[in-house]
Amino acid sequence: MGFTNDYSQAYERSGLKPEGDYEVLITKFEERRTKTGKLCLNLSMVIRNDVEQKYQNGFLFHTFWKRREPSALDQQVEGYSFSQLMSLGRAAGLPDKKEFASLSEFLQELVGKPLVAHLVHDEYNGEKREAIAWFNPTAHKDVAHVMKKKVDVQAEEYATKPQQTTYANAAPAQTADGFAPIPLDDDLPF
Repeated sequence: MGFTNDYSQAYERSGLKPEGDYEVLITKFEERRTKTGKLCLNLSMVIRNDVEQKYQNGFLFHTFWKRREPSALDQQVEGYSFSQLMSLGRAAGLPDKKEFASLSEFLQELVGKPLVAHLVHDEYNGEKREAIAWFNPTAHKDVAHVMKKKVDVQAEEYATKPQQTTYANAAPAQTADGFAPIPLDDDLPF
């Protein structure tokens, strides 16, 4: 199967996607603890491939931080910003006044929902990075996005190609003395 070069699909040299609006689907939430011990809620979003836009199937991420001094409303969502999570829910089209038994139930309801994420570049510790400034509702409510499948290098179609290199038959790393053992192979010319 061949292909045609299309440099409009190439990433910019900075590795950052351009600032602007991206049609996305919420794919998952994960609560993590940073190296310094702070809890945060990471949101992963895939850039939709059913809407004409660049960077289709790419990912965007957003982090919700626990409040230092959470309000009574923040306490209802385990100390995260209630207003930020409600903004996300409104943009994703969740019905107003719907009751949820827990933050987990609310987050599960959001997975798979379409919305628009506004990407900006900001600076953190001297490095430019992607950040989501806000979320808006989508005009493309009908979702026909097809999740990209991971390619398995052991798949039958690749296993039949003799030039295919997999981790199992790759050359081993060098040892401390600078020499790498050569695997014995009957096809060696010497």
